[in-house]
Amino acid sequence: MNGKSIFATGLTTMAIGFVAFSLPAQAATELKTIACFQRNHDYVQALHQKFVEPMNAAKGAVAIKYLGGPEVTPRTKQAGALKRGLVDIIFCPAAYYGGQLMEARLPGAHNLPLDEIRKNGGWEMMQQAWGKGLNSRILAWTHFGGQKFFVYTKFEPKLSEKTGLDLSGVKMRGTGLYKAFLSAMGATVVVISPGDVYSALERGVVDGVAWPWGSMASYGWEKFLKYRIEPDFFGATMTLLVNKDKWESLSNDAKAQLEKSARAYEKAADAIMVQKGHEDDAKLKKAGIKTITLTGKVRDAYIKTIYGAKWAENDSHAKKASVDYKMLKSKLYDPSR
Repeated sequence: MNGKSIFATGLTTMAIGFVAFSLPAQAATELKTIACFQRNHDYVQALHQKFVEPMNAAKGAVAIKYLGGPEVTPRTKQAGALKRGLVDIIFCPAAYYGGQLMEARLPGAHNLPLDEIRKNGGWEMMQQAWGKGLNSRILAWTHFGGQKFFVYTKFEPKLSEKTGLDLSGVKMRGTGLYKAFLSAMGATVVVISPGDVYSALERGVVDGVAWPWGSMASYGWEKFLKYRIEPDFFGATMTLLVNKDKWESLSNDAKAQLEKSARAYEKAADAIMVQKGHEDDAKLKKAGIKTITLTGKVRDAYIKTIYGAKWAENDSHAKKASVDYKMLKSKLYDPSR
């Protein structure tokens, strides 16, 4: 090789090295994310602290671009937006999109722990259902240790050995998760968004609510509600979903990062919810809300009505299921427990 060739080769090598050095690092794939609750809700705060912020701080293959809550996309339209790919991730109670996906009616009425649902095949069946009916994949099902539900009222409710509470003629705020049992107790159920509950309580549109533990005081509802009925009931319904098409388009590294972050979030978020639940309880107590603890036959009737009415409603929609409904039910709910 002559001198000119050596010189030319050297220049070429230097040029290649310079180009390689000057190429920017590949940007992370941004996943557009929305939630069904406002930013100050306990659930959304936990999502940011234990999922959004750690994901973005990791500077990995994917990043979360949080767009907002119901002020960006109404909660009733978020599942549809996810299905069509208008957003990449939504964080919502499953009951909020039960009208679009029959199997979404089941979370909440379950009584088996998440670890068991993953081991017994229930998780995989849910993934199949969410994929078929909502074009989505479940990243996380959260707050198994920190999500429980109570009934709150403006008035001291009548007790019943038949249904636990006699809510005949009472207007109660509800969702698809609560409607069956509230109706079974005689209530007129009014379905309204959390952001409208304050004015509904103030104007007498509703006289009580069914609601998960925490965040009551952040909405200011303790100004109107006077009683909380125990025991608690139901369980976690919060699902973090990613659009299936977007998921399948991601690299293996991106998928692994999402899965790892989702599992860490599931485990870490509960501690936040429990802490915030106790903080909220202190505010409710200071506001004068009293606890009515049901016992004996009334308690038994209360729990039986809540679960019995909800599962009867679920059973009535079984034909709409995209997977084997009876099989999935058996993997989520054990009536003997």
